[in-house]
Amino acid sequence: MVERWTSLEPAPGNEPPVGEYRPQRRGMVRREGRAVRKCRSSAEQERQTAREHKPAQEVSPVDARLRGFVERALRLLLEVLDLRRPIGQLGAVAEPTVVAAVRTLLRLGLVPGRQLGVAMLTRVDIAMVTRGAVEVSAAYDRGARHFALAARMQQTRPGWRLSAVRLR
Repeated sequence: MVERWTSLEPAPGNEPPVGEYRPQRRGMVRREGRAVRKCRSSAEQERQTAREHKPAQEVSPVDARLRGFVERALRLLLEVLDLRRPIGQLGAVAEPTVVAAVRTLLRLGLVPGRQLGVAMLTRVDIAMVTRGAVEVSAAYDRGARHFALAARMQQTRPGWRLSAVRLR
């Protein structure tokens, strides 16, 4: 099928007319004959903030004890989700809200891929967010399928605790 154009319109102008353009110093705006400092745009503010703050990885290196705790806590979580451990044991490393959420997942049968077999933790990445909080991303396998897990851990008076979990 051949399309025909019946009428063409000129494209809109994308540059200002020559007579109206007056170059200005960067960051300055002319108002009634005097130069006034222009407010930063939100993009400029974000770039400045990004330069001032260190990336999350540079806050503090993850020590071996913290890495060991994170891996043990995630393995315990997966064992509870597989019904190989009682949910009460999760209370030793997790906040009550996390225990309640896991209990709900188990009661409603919403554990991802549980029919595929036992969950095996395969990868754990830890990023320090602040001095007392870490974010964890992990991968686990069930049978031939790969699944993802995200968690946040907070440092409390007795030690580190699992404060949030997301399973996919």
